[in-house]
Amino acid sequence: MCLAQVNTPKRTPQCTPQRGHSLIELLATLSIAVILLGIGAPSLVDFITSSMATRYANDLIADINFARGEAITRGTTVVICKGPTATNCTTGQWENGWKVFVDCNDNRLVTPAGNASRCPGNAAEEVLRVHSALANGWTLRGNSKVANRITFQPDGRTTNNGTLVACKGGVLNTGNQTSSSAVVVNVTGRARVAQDGNGDGIPDGVAGCN
Repeated sequence: MCLAQVNTPKRTPQCTPQRGHSLIELLATLSIAVILLGIGAPSLVDFITSSMATRYANDLIADINFARGEAITRGTTVVICKGPTATNCTTGQWENGWKVFVDCNDNRLVTPAGNASRCPGNAAEEVLRVHSALANGWTLRGNSKVANRITFQPDGRTTNNGTLVACKGGVLNTGNQTSSSAVVVNVTGRARVAQDGNGDGIPDGVAGCN
């Protein structure tokens, strides 16, 4: 639509040309958008996976340190082991959750009242902390010494030194697995998150997940 300027009859009417986008231009724009989305989507997925792996490693190391501290403070054996509260330390996997409890009778399971003879008043062994199961698709497995539990003595030491690894899909770096995390526990009972020196998403010294 053209609008003539008011009070300027001798001048040529000023028009603003209207022009839309051609089909070729639209297709080119869509193609660029698809390419950018294809580049960005895997990076976002990798970032989310990496963040989850880090979160699980931090949760585990916090509870390991808590268990060690409680063993020293209470002067008794404290265990962190796989499985929900109602199960023993050989049921399920670490990804099903874990628990920290005072193990008065050193039998490596949560003993109910009346059976924990070495607990004060023969009371039930105290569950100090519980962690829920990991998200679907995640595994958390330990090597032979920490496959089921980590036991802390009153001095904070443990014979269950080893490595626990969290992975998405249960397989480490097989094409679609780009990130995992690992927690290493030494004989003094101290725990640390394994480093990834070359940035390939695989913690140094870790062979993989089961």
